Amino acid sequence: MSVVARKAALSVGALGESLAQEEYQKDGFEIIASNVFNHTGKQLGEIDFVAKNESKLVFVEVKTRTEGSDKYGEGAAAVGLAKQRKLLKAVKIFLANHRELNHLQPRIDVCVVILSKLDKQSKSVRIITNAVEDSH
Repeated sequence: MSVVARKAALSVGALGESLAQEEYQKDGFEIIASNVFNHTGKQLGEIDFVAKNESKLVFVEVKTRTEGSDKYGEGAAAVGLAKQRKLLKAVKIFLANHRELNHLQPRIDVCVVILSKLDKQSKSVRIITNAVEDSH
């Protein structure tokens, strides 16, 4: 499938997640899971994707916006306190279920992807490292 066809087939959110994953892969990370959510029946939130390298395990929340669109707020601002709590719970469950990864240093990033209004091409991908931290 061509890049143009792939982009046409993806929703704005899915396209943003794909572009964010590419950015992490350029930085030497391997994507080990996508769209991870809790199966226990409780609403604990979804992790857009999980990436790792030799020393880090990164849980990524992607916020995709079309340029000029502020309907839902600037990407990073959309990760409010309630969303942060859900992410932290989801990360704890993931780590409990994947103890083989506990030697890696975990962090939660927010990746803000801005797409061109006209052709949905990536205008910018900004990674905010350690955007969510557990204060407990």
